[in-house]
Amino acid sequence: MTQPVELQGNMRFDGPWYTAEQLSHTTNKFSVLPSLHTQNWLLNIESLTERLTQCCSEFTVDVLSQKTTLPQPDELNLICHSVPTHVVVREVVLRGDSASWVFARSVFPEDLTQDVLKDIGDQPLGKLLFNDSRFERQSFMVALIFADDAFVSHLLAEGVISKEQLAQHVEKHHGIWARRSVFTYVTQDKTAIDVPSSKAHHILVSEVFLPGAPAYA
Repeated sequence: MTQPVELQGNMRFDGPWYTAEQLSHTTNKFSVLPSLHTQNWLLNIESLTERLTQCCSEFTVDVLSQKTTLPQPDELNLICHSVPTHVVVREVVLRGDSASWVFARSVFPEDLTQDVLKDIGDQPLGKLLFNDSRFERQSFMVALIFADDAFVSHLLAEGVISKEQLAQHVEKHHGIWARRSVFTYVTQDKTAIDVPSSKAHHILVSEVFLPGAPAYA
């Protein structure tokens, strides 16, 4: 098994990101489009963890890092922070039968580590969000990451994917597809006496479908 790589810090995969509707628009922003099979994985609202589990004998989650830090500016905007704010950034690799299938990056308020995400451990965050009706998912955004992108170069350098895997993948699929969406979680202020109040928390989940993932089968 290859060793997982931590991509926090200066490593970026910040787009461009487009709305899901632009995948099928006649004047779409992409130079190439994903296959219908890949589109189904990109836009499917069901649990990604459950789908991956059904495609392998052993499903595992490698937690690369979870730390409080400054995320990328566009990530701050998506979780509704207008000024630089330290939040929790969690990065994992989802594996099927030891193969790296998905790189996932989640960005969420530190408050949630003392609440609903307190005991997340090495559980896949997406499964927790999907199975909790208190989380409401917004629309997907999608991106196509090309082989010469710094993000892909870093994956190669750290052995998460191989040159052979990438070459075979690009020949057929042109690039690596990714998606992201925001989950909203509302908590109630239990200290309020006269007027009940609530607070909305936003969690950004980005998922990169790596070469060899079932999304490209």
